[in-house]
Amino acid sequence: MSHTRPRRLSTLLTAAALILAVLAAGGCAADGASPAAPASGSSDAAFPTTLTHAFGATTLTAKPERIVVVGLKEQDYFLALGEVPVAIRDWYGNMPNATWPWARERLGTAKPEVLARAELDYEQIAALRPDVIVGLSSGMSRQEYDLLTKIAPTVAQPAGDGSWAVTWQQMSRAAGQITGRSAEAEKLVTDLEQRIASVAAAHPRLKGARTVFASTYEGQYYLFSPETTASKVLLDLGLTMAPEVTTLTANANQSATISRERFDLVDVDVAVWSEAATDPGVTTLLGDPLYTRLDVRTQRRDVFLGTEANGALAFASVLSLPYVLDKIVPALTLAVDGDPATSSEYSAT
Repeated sequence: MSHTRPRRLSTLLTAAALILAVLAAGGCAADGASPAAPASGSSDAAFPTTLTHAFGATTLTAKPERIVVVGLKEQDYFLALGEVPVAIRDWYGNMPNATWPWARERLGTAKPEVLARAELDYEQIAALRPDVIVGLSSGMSRQEYDLLTKIAPTVAQPAGDGSWAVTWQQMSRAAGQITGRSAEAEKLVTDLEQRIASVAAAHPRLKGARTVFASTYEGQYYLFSPETTASKVLLDLGLTMAPEVTTLTANANQSATISRERFDLVDVDVAVWSEAATDPGVTTLLGDPLYTRLDVRTQRRDVFLGTEANGALAFASVLSLPYVLDKIVPALTLAVDGDPATSSEYSAT
């Protein structure tokens, strides 16, 4: 599964008129999207607060009760802080309420409205009557931002980091600032950074080992930039990426398509593929002599994640990273142990 998403042209010419029509009609939230009771611990003293982003700055004068997420993974951060958004944007995986297993229990009985992944439905968003719209991981355009701000104060992706390179630390702190829970968010960051460092120290074989994060998505072979959130997690564990991968993926999508003739780029100490070993694309890969003759395959140094594990790494959130540390890190360690006979649940025969 690619960590970027294809962008289709939105029907922006009519969006502003739809927004105004809904607002004038006094639209209300859809069934099941009513806000949860305010969580304890937030501070009125935290407001007003101003968040800077790619399109300027957004000021919140009071704690928002109705949070609409138009980014692909912000829900984890709000849920970690005890705040349930009234709407969550679907990314992939067909998860109930667009919420993955590591975060699901934090919904309680709430059923946030699910926003479609491909295009923003401005009329739908306006009907939710949001107090704030959050798109830290949305990769939104200026045009989309301008339309969203007609509905409610909007927080876009950080400036200067690329549309898809926002870190889990940035997301945590932004969610804390938006909800008046900065102290709680900072503790989440500190505790998780310490745990990542501890796990990395406990797995010294990973330090300095070369890796790539790759995908066979829709019949193509992709490499992802070390600047993507998933790749950054691998690097935080002590792994490294070749300069050529950095150069090839230095573009707006933070990825590069490679031909079969460039499988040498995945011939590393541990190649991490986003799909499961049973995925049709991986089946094709494992039957390709250009791949099977590589040391990364003959020595079983490749790891195939599948939907849930890949989602945990792709989200790279305060809720999903413990899953990565508990389940994926041991598999990476087995891949680099020098023994082709060792395997994990993410190995291919």
